[in-house]
Amino acid sequence: MRRARVAGVALLATLLLSLATYIVSPTVQAGQKQNEVTVWVNTASGVYHCAGTRWYGNTKRGEYAGECAAIKAGNRPAYGKACGSVCQSATTERPPSPFEKENAPARNEQAGNPDAKVWLNTNSGVYHCPGTRWYGTTKQGVFMTQKKAQDGGNRPAYGKVCW
Repeated sequence: MRRARVAGVALLATLLLSLATYIVSPTVQAGQKQNEVTVWVNTASGVYHCAGTRWYGNTKRGEYAGECAAIKAGNRPAYGKACGSVCQSATTERPPSPFEKENAPARNEQAGNPDAKVWLNTNSGVYHCPGTRWYGTTKQGVFMTQKKAQDGGNRPAYGKVCW
């Protein structure tokens, strides 16, 4: 009987929290298009988060904005996954910083050893080099060459290619 009461209280608390979240979340402003998604922009990092994700409305500094407006302001989607607004076809990349201009290889140039065997985390699109912490240990992934991982648009973990 006590377990049923505890389960009932937990269920009621969950429902109340979800209702409070629903009421508090911002509504689409009148000036925005109906098919534009409202996102939370972390103003400290320039990353925006989709509704229903862990960091939506939960970073120390941030603001709500339409996804198109966030992209135009130079922000990028969290984990590289857009939220689904129609403006995605007109998405532009943010301009590279002076540091990135100096140190980044050319777009058509592939850095590192192309034949190195890497572990690609298929959930995040990040590949890991042999001997690193997450090599072969993430929940979802496949082994492949570094060249194949780079050609697929994946990025190296911590920005470091395998040699």
